[in-house]
Amino acid sequence: MGGHLSRVGHIGIHVSDVDRSIAFYRKVLGLKLTGRWGPPDIGRPICFMRIGDKHHDVVLFELAEDVRKAGIPLTDSSMRKAPGLDHIAFEVDSREDWLIALDHVRSCGVEIVDGPLVHGHEATSNQSFEGGSGSHAFYFLDPDGNRIEFYCWMMKVSRPSIAAPKPDL
Repeated sequence: MGGHLSRVGHIGIHVSDVDRSIAFYRKVLGLKLTGRWGPPDIGRPICFMRIGDKHHDVVLFELAEDVRKAGIPLTDSSMRKAPGLDHIAFEVDSREDWLIALDHVRSCGVEIVDGPLVHGHEATSNQSFEGGSGSHAFYFLDPDGNRIEFYCWMMKVSRPSIAAPKPDL
């Protein structure tokens, strides 16, 4: 590649109801609304949401009416049969904040569908594997079945290790 990537900039998600998703992402994830648009100015509702002061980290696109009429499976995205998004991961700064986030998600009445767990050879979960990052994680679903991960303690890759046996350095 000719340039240098610095981070993942944002993620766009198709949702069945933008208003319902805005409420969920505000309440459960604490995202802030930057702006919302829709008919008659543009064909379908969309909105930009952010974590901090950057314009947007998440963009919600409401599915077109003809797509909604065809029906979409409201199932855990890890179980879907077609290519597409598996999950969206949000990093939490510390283990203490991660535990607070876990309690918060549960207090919102949202089911934890996997975890809490450790991604790595040192853990015993089915999500643990040789080459895992060692991060602590838990997963839950948004109203359209998109899997969301909250994690902390992602290892840094600076040399070969059990978790990164042959990394590009």
